[in-house]
Amino acid sequence: MAIGRRPKRHNPKVERLTFTAEMERCPLCGEPLSSEGCAAHSAKNVQTLDGDFYVVAYSRRCRNSECANFGQHYHAAGHLKISLPYSTYGLDVVAFIGIRRERAHKQFTEIQALLNGRGVVINAQSVGRLYRLFLALIEGTWPQRRERLAEAVGKYGGLILMADGLQPDGEGPQLYVLWEVLSGTPISGLLMDQADTPHLTAWLTDCRALIGDFPILATLSDGEKALVAALKTVWSQAPHQLCQMHFMKNLSEPVHKDDQALRESLKAQLSPLPAVPDLEPEEAATRLEHLVPENDAPGKKGALIPTQR
Repeated sequence: MAIGRRPKRHNPKVERLTFTAEMERCPLCGEPLSSEGCAAHSAKNVQTLDGDFYVVAYSRRCRNSECANFGQHYHAAGHLKISLPYSTYGLDVVAFIGIRRERAHKQFTEIQALLNGRGVVINAQSVGRLYRLFLALIEGTWPQRRERLAEAVGKYGGLILMADGLQPDGEGPQLYVLWEVLSGTPISGLLMDQADTPHLTAWLTDCRALIGDFPILATLSDGEKALVAALKTVWSQAPHQLCQMHFMKNLSEPVHKDDQALRESLKAQLSPLPAVPDLEPEEAATRLEHLVPENDAPGKKGALIPTQR
């Protein structure tokens, strides 16, 4: 199945976003999970409103041979906040399309022009596919999703839920999404104009009714206080954890400004220096022929000096 894909492109210069399974211990035996020998379970180029990224996700697995889940892989969740499964467009692009269509009643060609203006390479046909994906996320086909959740419970002993909110333009309604991490199953999506604790709690309570009596192993989110409070209210018995990406971002914030200042200072100091020439191999070899080891010269050692011609 291919949803919202664009032609394959290879750009080695794009920023790489790497995610590893957030779970560190097996939920059944409690032993540490290992990422050794685990290949990426998702790797793709993704277009977002903030640019292109190469998104890679790695799992961890139980190494306890006495555990019923020995060898079982637990997938990462953070990459689902970047893009939906089988899609190479960012979840923020999907939210952008849905909000423009639902609230501003824009045509697909108009939304295409808006996205092109923001650097997203997309055509009107792909806008239509992503809008249908938005509708599926909001309305969904719950019986099929519940089957996937049941499979995850049978496989892992419970579910791990992740919630996140997206506001593509920094204002207006937010698209909130609830995922099941281990199976990659979207549970519910909702456009919310007032994203406070009571409204989020009401939405998640409806989600809990959909999920039913499936056991919840843990919940994940970013540090949004209202969302964290709502998750802890609705699933009070499940431990809550911050997503690794947001946790690392919060850790780096105190040094980010200093790092930017250092970068600008180094750039100013090094910019007057001549650029390193981009030479073809043949030209580089010719230039090296004009150099001899300095230790061949009288009283000199360890460097290269030009030959006398």
